[in-house]
Order: sequence, then C-alpha cells, then structure tokens
Amino acid sequence: MKLDAIQLSQDLIRFQSYSGNHPQVIEFLVKTLTQLGFTCDILEYDGDGSYKVNNLHAVFNPNNSEKILYFAGHTDIVNEGDKAAWTHDPFAAKIVDGKLFGRGAVDMKCAIACFASAVSEFLAENKNPDFGIGFLITNDEENDSINGTKKVLNWMQKNNKKISHCLVGEPTNPEVFGEMIKVGRRGSIGFSIKIIGKQGHVAYPQNALNPITILINLLKILKDHKFDEGTKFFDASNLEITSMQSQNLGNNVIPNEASANFNIRFNDLHTSKSVVELVEYACKKTVGFGATYELTHRTSGEAFLSDPKFLAKLVADSVEKITGKKPELSTTGGTSDARFIKDFAEVVEIGLVNKTAHKIDEFSEVSEIEDLQKTYLEILKNL
Repeated sequence: MKLDAIQLSQDLIRFQSYSGNHPQVIEFLVKTLTQLGFTCDILEYDGDGSYKVNNLHAVFNPNNSEKILYFAGHTDIVNEGDKAAWTHDPFAAKIVDGKLFGRGAVDMKCAIACFASAVSEFLAENKNPDFGIGFLITNDEENDSINGTKKVLNWMQKNNKKISHCLVGEPTNPEVFGEMIKVGRRGSIGFSIKIIGKQGHVAYPQNALNPITILINLLKILKDHKFDEGTKFFDASNLEITSMQSQNLGNNVIPNEASANFNIRFNDLHTSKSVVELVEYACKKTVGFGATYELTHRTSGEAFLSDPKFLAKLVADSVEKITGKKPELSTTGGTSDARFIKDFAEVVEIGLVNKTAHKIDEFSEVSEIEDLQKTYLEILKNL
C-alpha cells in the first residue's frame, strides 16, 4: 500500500484540529498507519495546569532493532483568524496554481503526510528493514506543550520504547525547499516584571515614586546588555520587549504600578539559570529608593545543538541529492518539540518553507511537498 503525499496532506488539512482534545485527526492517522503494519497507541494526557491532549505513538520494528528512526510532528494548528480574509477556505485544502492552501499546510500537516507516504513506499520495497520506524505525533505543540511530546517521551522511556534518531517535520526553509535544516535551537525564557512605586501628583514628583521611569531604565539596561557575539552555529543572544502597561489614572497622576513582558532567546553559551540570574541581578541593582518589584519567568526550552554527526549528514546529503542544494545547518527560529527529543535521541529538523506559516492564505508548493516526500524516502533508504 502506497500513500499519496498530496492526497494525505489534503485529508489532514481538512481536520480543524486546534491544540488540545481533537481525537478525529489522531484516529485518522491510527487507521492510516495500522494499514502499513504499525502498532499504534493513543496516549491522552491532561492536568499540570493545562488542557487534555490526544497524542499518537506508532512503531514498526519487526526485528526489535536498537536503531529506530522516529518522525515527530504535530497535528494541532493555530487559529485561522478571519476566514473571510482568506482567498481560499482554510480547511478546504484547495490546490490552485500549483499551491496547496490551508491552515497547517506549512506548519506542519504536509510534513506528516510526506513521511507517512515515504514510509509506505519504503516498506513496499523493504518488507523487513534492519531498523525500526516510529511516529510521535502530538496535538499540543502550538500552545502549552505540556501534555504532548514531553509526556509521550517519558511514556516511551518507561515502556522501553527505543528511539535512536528523530526527524522533526517543522518548516525549516526561509525561501525554497532544500536551503536549510535545523540542528539545534536557541533557548527561550519569557519574563514578566511589575514595578511598584508610589502614586502621586505629577506637579509634586518629590512626593511620589514613578514606577514607569524605573521600568524604562531597567528595560534599557537589559536591552543594551550584550550577552555574547554568537557562535559557529548560533546567532547572538537577544532580548525583545513584547509589551508595557501601567495604570491609567489621568494625565496628572503618577501611577502606583507599571509592568512589562519581555523574551530572551539565548544560545548555548548560556543556560536558563544563568539568564534568570542576570535579569534578577539587574532588577536588584536598578529598582531601589523605596520601590519594589515582582519578577516571574517561564522557560520554554534550553539552547541545544544536536552535534552534526550521522543523522545531520545523512539528511543534508539526502536534501542535496533530491534538490541539488547543499542545505545550511541552522539553529535559527523559535522553539520546537526538538527541545524535548534531544535528551533521548539525535534529532534534526527538516520540513517545508516557513514563509506563510501562521499567516492568512498559508500554502505550500505542491512541487516542494513532493520533494520533501522524496527526501524522506532517500533518508529511509540510506539509514
């Protein structure tokens, strides 16, 4: 049985599978992979301050091999926004002028379809491969990422489900397929800071303590701080302020509180602990003279580099054979579930072009979907 990558992509896009509890799309994949000989487990998790999530673990490993290549991906999508603003219905999966339109076409249902299609073609010609093949699919990557991939990996470890190598199907190319694969990611920490000053009349600032002024000074110190120069595989660490707000008590009133949110993306010269310590030090040194502060933070992931060994070279060689392009080994972009997988297996991210991800009229070129399927197949053939 050989699966068509384009048809399967369309089938997946037609599921409106937002983050959380959407069993239909997982059940569809179970049915599809069971026909290929995979043993499937639907793993549902909830709690830990987050919503219920449907996940899929599927494995084909007739020889119980120690070498097992997993494909990791997510079926959840971000909201499509105003449907009327779309040229084509975001869930119709229409092909127009060689482009497949739909929410999830880039991020990342087509990649799931491509790997399933490649596996079906590979197994049709290799009934008893000397390595195993697995799928780790979650419906919780775009949002909390609490009851998804991380918990499935822990379940795998407890149940002696082997994983040695992993491909993550996130979109990795800025402009055209074949120009970039990801061999690591920067770490990410989101901070919230509240400064508590002293409310007063703007005409008598000596009787007040303006928290906005303190906050601006603190943010400037943090923004101007040069974390590093970057490394061979990583850009320089960077801080971006994402919001600022204060009480609006009138044009003649100094407020009592002001707050801001900011995010720091850091490379492997730092850890989340060292970044948090630096921010806390800046707060202690900047906020004084009777003002106080409240600082909270959430680490989305540590910086990591999947040392470009066997898998990275195999993927790069496969991309070059199919596209003629030698892909850049990159660590750019946001976080992905590779941040969890890197603790269990060598991991490389390879997917489609990310230019329209999360946008209105998200699409992938049909020709590039076909090339991704061929690249996955080439990887399987040479594993």
